[in-house]
Amino acid sequence: MKLLRSTFIAFCLTPGALAFTATTNCLSKTNAAAPAKFTTQLQMSSISVKSPSGEGIPDEDQILKEKLFRQVLQEKNVVMDFLDFITEESIKATYGIASAVEEEETGAESFAEVLAEKAAEAGSSGDNIGLFGGGDADSSSTSMEDIKETRYQPNLRSDLGSTVLVSGTADASLLKVLNNNLFGQDNINNFQFTKIQALVENVALAKKTAISREARYSGLLDKLSIEPSSGALPAAAELEGASSWIAQISSTDAATLLPQVAELAKNSNDLKHVIVLVTGVTSNAVEGWDALEAASGDNFQCTLVAVGELFTDAKEGGLYHVGKLADVTDANLASSGGMSSNEVYQLLGHALALKSTSNQALTAYSYSKAAIEAVASPYAEGEFTARDEDGNEIVDEMKEVKMYGRLLQGLREIGFTRTAELDVLVEKGLEGFQEFMANPPKREDTFTLAKAGRDEQDEKIMAILEAEIAKTEAEKKAEEEAIKKGEIEVIAQQWAIKEYSLRSIGGDVDPSVTEIDFIKSVWDQALVEAENTYDYINSAEYKKQQEKTAKDAIGSENKLFWNGMDPLLRKKREAMVDKVKKQYMDLLSEEELEAIILSE
Repeated sequence: MKLLRSTFIAFCLTPGALAFTATTNCLSKTNAAAPAKFTTQLQMSSISVKSPSGEGIPDEDQILKEKLFRQVLQEKNVVMDFLDFITEESIKATYGIASAVEEEETGAESFAEVLAEKAAEAGSSGDNIGLFGGGDADSSSTSMEDIKETRYQPNLRSDLGSTVLVSGTADASLLKVLNNNLFGQDNINNFQFTKIQALVENVALAKKTAISREARYSGLLDKLSIEPSSGALPAAAELEGASSWIAQISSTDAATLLPQVAELAKNSNDLKHVIVLVTGVTSNAVEGWDALEAASGDNFQCTLVAVGELFTDAKEGGLYHVGKLADVTDANLASSGGMSSNEVYQLLGHALALKSTSNQALTAYSYSKAAIEAVASPYAEGEFTARDEDGNEIVDEMKEVKMYGRLLQGLREIGFTRTAELDVLVEKGLEGFQEFMANPPKREDTFTLAKAGRDEQDEKIMAILEAEIAKTEAEKKAEEEAIKKGEIEVIAQQWAIKEYSLRSIGGDVDPSVTEIDFIKSVWDQALVEAENTYDYINSAEYKKQQEKTAKDAIGSENKLFWNGMDPLLRKKREAMVDKVKKQYMDLLSEEELEAIILSE
C-alpha cells in the first residue's frame, strides 16, 4: 500500500491528541504535557516515605518541595511557549510567510499554505510514498531540508567561501565544527569549506592534538593544513584566498593586535568574515575592539568573543552565559572562574555561521556553583517571595540567572542544534524572553493551528487506512461466511442421511427412492435444520452445557451412571443391568454385576 508523505509512525507511537501534531526541532509540544506523566516528589513521598505526621502522609517540608517542583515546571512551560513562538517566527521569515493580518490585506500565502507546498515538493510523487516514510526507487526526492522544514531556522551568513584561516590555535573542537562532518549531529548549511588552514607556533604539538582517527574518518585531513606562523597574526600574503578568518589572542595583547587585525582585514581583497577570540578577559570592555568594529563595513564583518580562563578538564553542557559583552558586569566575569575550552571553541565555530553575531562583541562564561544551585528553585516572587526579619521583600538577585537557566535548559531539552541555540541566545537572549513574558504576542496562526496542509495529508492517510481496514474486515467476514456455509452443508448432509434411514425403517420411503434422490428432495428442509443445529452448537448455552457435561464426566470411567451422561448410553446400560440381573441374580453381588457391565 502506498501512502502520502507523512510521519505515520508518529501516529502509532504517540499517545492521544499528539498523534498528528506538527513536528518541530523539538519535543516542546510533548514536553508541555510532561508534568502529567511525571511521578512527582509528593507522589513518591506518599508511596515510600514515612513522614513524622503519619505513615505515607506527606509533611509540610514535602508539600513545600512539591510546590517548588511544580512552580519550576510551570516556569519551564513558559520557556517552551517562547521557543515555540520564535521557531514559528523563524520559519515565517525563512519561507516568506505572511502574518494573518497581511494575508487578509495582501492575499499573501499563509503559514499553512507554504508548509503544504513544502510537503508537496518533498514528496513529489505524492501517493507513491510508502507507509513508513519510504518511497519508491528514488529515495533522494526527500532531502534532509524537507524533513527539517519545521525546525527553528537560524539566520545564517552568506559568502563564507571555501577557505577558512585559523590563527593562534588549532584546537580539535574548532576544527571539527569547521569540517562540518560530525557523525550523528546536524551539519551547518553554510559551511562549505574545502580548505582549513591553521597557523600555529608549534606545528608538531598542533598536529598531535588535532590529528586523530576521527579526523581521518571524517575527512578533516583532506582539508586541513597546519603550518608555522610568522608571528602573533598572519601576514597579508597568508590571508590571500581566505574568505573567513578565526584568530585567537590574549587580552594582554588585544590593544595592540586588534587594530592590526582591522588593518589586515580592511586591506584584504578576499576576506569577508573575521572572528576574534580574546582570552583572559575580566572586564566588559576589550581595548582595541572599537578599531576593528570601525574598520568593518562593506568589506568585511567582524565578531569578538571575550572569555576568561580556558579549562581543558571542565565538563561540557554545564550552565553558561552567552551574550553581549557590554550587558554583563565586571563582577560576573570575575566570579565566573573561566569556561570549558571545548564549549568555547564550538561556540567560536558556530558564531562564524550566524548573521546575528556579525559586528557584535560577545562574551561567554560559566556560572558559579551558587548560581547553578539557585536555578533549581523558582523565581522568588508571589507565593515564593523571600522576606527579611521585618517582613520586607528581598529582591531575587538570581532571577535573571534562573530565567537564563530555564531558557538554556529548554533549548537543550527541545533539541535545538548548537547553531540554533547560539542564534537564540544572541539574537533574542534574555531580553527577548523577558519581553515575551511581559507582552505575550497574539498568535493568530500558531504552529499547531497553521498546519492545514499536513492535516489534509493526514486525513488522506486516515481515509486510506480506514478503507484498508474495511476491506480486510469484509474479506474476513466473507471467509467466515464461506466456512459457516460449508459446515452447515455437512450437517445438512448428515441430517438427510439419518432421516433417510429412519424413514426407510418406518416404511415412509418408497423402496425405489435412492439415498441420493431422497437427500435432493429434502435438501431445503435439511439446510433449515442444519442452520438451527449450527446456531445451537455455537451458542453460549450449548458451550455451557458441554462444559458442565465435561465437568460431570470427570472420574466417570469407573461409574455406570453419572449426572449429564448421554441419554442413549444411560438407556443402554439400564437395559444391560436388567438383563444381567435376571441371569446372575443369585450368583453375583451388586459390585460384581457392575464390574461385568463396565467391561462390556
